[in-house]
Amino acid sequence: MTGQAESPIETYLDRLFVELSATPPRDARHLLAETEAHLRDAAAEEVRGGLDEIDAETAAISRFGPSALMVRAELRRQRPPLRTIVLATVASGWFLGALGAIAVGLSGIAAAVLRIVGGATFIADTRPTGVLSASDCARWLSAFPAARSCHQAAVTDWANETVAYRIALGVFGLAALALLIVVRRRWSRAGRWTTLPATVVDTIAVVAFGASGLWLAGLGLDAVVVASGHGAGQWLSAAPVALAAALVFAVRLLRDLREDLPSPALASG
Repeated sequence: MTGQAESPIETYLDRLFVELSATPPRDARHLLAETEAHLRDAAAEEVRGGLDEIDAETAAISRFGPSALMVRAELRRQRPPLRTIVLATVASGWFLGALGAIAVGLSGIAAAVLRIVGGATFIADTRPTGVLSASDCARWLSAFPAARSCHQAAVTDWANETVAYRIALGVFGLAALALLIVVRRRWSRAGRWTTLPATVVDTIAVVAFGASGLWLAGLGLDAVVVASGHGAGQWLSAAPVALAAALVFAVRLLRDLREDLPSPALASG
């Protein structure tokens, strides 16, 4: 009704709802229900003592105490043990590590494509001052008899290794991710599965992949300018993959924040 005073209990519960955003939803709902029941009973008792409804609710809230103190007590009660924190960190690190390895594998596929387009020298090259030993030259030339020089054979071998090692690491990442899925299913049934909050995991991923992508892109551009593109492909094949992963996790992080952060109307209430 227009002009009617706002219920102090409703305002208190709105504020408590916002402050409980960091607690598990079920615990938050139970605490809100218990708090409202207690406040309504206390307010009804004050009304029977002669106070009007607004003053009765205000007195009930005063007796109950500030919502912030109750929330801090609830958070202390729910504070996870060290073992849970360690397991969550390991699980989240396992997940990010597997994705990182898969990203390296994808960069190996990109390097293979760039090698076809730009040749082995675009993927790997030696410094002009580099010294190639006779034994290494013999090994490389025997492996690549079509090479016109030791240097060309060495570059071909290094380009092969760049592609092969990255793809091998990507396969390892896929295996690690598959094993993680199996472990998660088993531990979830036992009630032992836990990870760091999504906002924490996504923030770490955005920073790690984003910084790596920019650094790799810088190395690639430097090789283009300083070394006429020789060896630039090893960096330019990895930079887009890292930046794409950073973008994916940035979208996830934005979604997480939109879900977790209270609306301005609730926050101001």
